[in-house]
Amino acid sequence: MEQEPSNRLEQLIRERARVDAELERCRELVTVMFVDIVGSTRFYDEHGDVAGLVMVQKSVEMLVPPIEEHGGTVIKTIGDAILARFTDAKPAVLCAIEMQRNLAERNRDKDVKDEIHIRVAINLGLALLTGNDVFGDVVNVASRIESATEGDEISISASVYEKIQHLPNIPVRKKASAVELKGKAGKLDLYAIGWKPEEIAGPAPPRPSNEQLAMATGLHTGLADLAQRRVPNSVAIKPREGSQGAGRFTKTLIVGSHQIDEKPEKGLRFVVARVCPDGSLGRRYPLDRPGMVAGQQGEILLSDDAMVAPQHARFTQLGDGVYVEDLGSPRGVFLGLRGPYRLRDGDTILIGQQRLRLVLEAAGVPPASDVSSSATAVMAASPGIGKSLASLVRLNSNGQEDGRYLVDEAEISLGRAKGTHTFPDDLYLSTAHARIIAKGDQYWVEDLGSTNGTFVRIRKRVLTHDGDTLLIGKQLLRVLAQQSTRAQD
Repeated sequence: MEQEPSNRLEQLIRERARVDAELERCRELVTVMFVDIVGSTRFYDEHGDVAGLVMVQKSVEMLVPPIEEHGGTVIKTIGDAILARFTDAKPAVLCAIEMQRNLAERNRDKDVKDEIHIRVAINLGLALLTGNDVFGDVVNVASRIESATEGDEISISASVYEKIQHLPNIPVRKKASAVELKGKAGKLDLYAIGWKPEEIAGPAPPRPSNEQLAMATGLHTGLADLAQRRVPNSVAIKPREGSQGAGRFTKTLIVGSHQIDEKPEKGLRFVVARVCPDGSLGRRYPLDRPGMVAGQQGEILLSDDAMVAPQHARFTQLGDGVYVEDLGSPRGVFLGLRGPYRLRDGDTILIGQQRLRLVLEAAGVPPASDVSSSATAVMAASPGIGKSLASLVRLNSNGQEDGRYLVDEAEISLGRAKGTHTFPDDLYLSTAHARIIAKGDQYWVEDLGSTNGTFVRIRKRVLTHDGDTLLIGKQLLRVLAQQSTRAQD
């Protein structure tokens, strides 16, 4: 029987939410730069095609080295334009300043008709990285900013300004407010970087709003998009889970089994608080500027823990969340789970003193192209069908294998005294601590209300929210949102 339209719509919404959630896990925070040579069309008209090609090629050869020297990667050159990406906003801005100054020096002794000028646009946001290429809204926004940029200008988005506003000797001014960008529904505030030696820094513009940061970074897309749709009887008001303060509420959209929180009120500021052994909160570190480092050195000082690296993790507030980046620490950064978490091959779980790495076995696994939807459904519905498809490898303090436990049922449990696999000597484990759920070729981990929690090692970076807990070395840190009293918020 054909499904009712309402049922099909609900199914599509649930599937969209699932896909968006998966894409969110694969996206990374990157800085994208567009560089465009101004007046190349006029140069072609005045000097001919050959001379025009030579000019563009020489310009590109001048512009690429600064990108590479500042740690950037040239994605592609498109005629008279360059697309590049950086892992952080600061080197991208410094690179743009150097490029403009290099060209200004070159133009000093040239006739006006032979001068070369560029415009630079920079945006920071979430992107999908495939090989050397980058995809996503962050690229689209950067391209639109470039279109609104004049020659000899460096224009940046709100998210870039958020990350460099604390840096000295980089003048920033508000270029324009509520700029309509072609193909974008929202209006974006733009900022301009002063790069000429004679430019004097004026008062810094106010910090960008959460809405502006969301548009620039792409955090308004994906699941948040669904929250704007009208679904009958799907909105509930509830206290924010894990909130440390009373009286703070958020509106939640229920889509199937998904809960999608709308953006919180303006003016939220985050702090990182140390969690004491008794569970109380110790010293708090306000995230009052982007890129605050936690480690033996840094703004969030954890020098009393030998397991913490000199520079272990970086915290940056972006909108209503905080990005936490692992800075290549040997022991990693672990996120405490507040719900089921999908595992990927190689993910490491921490329960009590047990470090367990999920290893997917190749034997007996059909190629992805051979797995039909019906076969997947059979696997998901049949206990034991996934026997020997995955294992949990226990790691010792040196990161070497110290035991192996099969995930050979639709659900296995882990604990000190109860479960499929038990660890009776680990007093930090609860009697029944966590479980692994196998759904076809997907594996999920869920805490079973344990005293000390279940943690998963993050890959590069993770977006955290109010109440999330992180483990760095032996230190528990909690991300907390607080209401700001600053007037501009």
